[in-house]
Amino acid sequence: MIEKVKSMKASARAFLFPALVGAATAGSSVVAFAAETGSPTLDLPQINITTEMLTPLVEGIVANVNVILPVGLGIMGMMLGIRLVPKLIRRFTGG
Repeated sequence: MIEKVKSMKASARAFLFPALVGAATAGSSVVAFAAETGSPTLDLPQINITTEMLTPLVEGIVANVNVILPVGLGIMGMMLGIRLVPKLIRRFTGG
């Protein structure tokens, strides 16, 4: 009886999963209709990004990476050492 219930659940899952995927695909392809027939014109401001504008951003990222990288590597090395050293001691001492 239990095997029959398990097989029914498995067959239901095998049927429902592709059906749900198909329903999600069909539901996501619904087209939104616009009120106007023509395309609206948008007056967006023109923004010109220059290298001078990005220089402080890049310098800040480089400065932060220069600080975080050594600290992160040190912490990772300590965590790795704390985990590996006792295992190595146990392996070579036979304990």
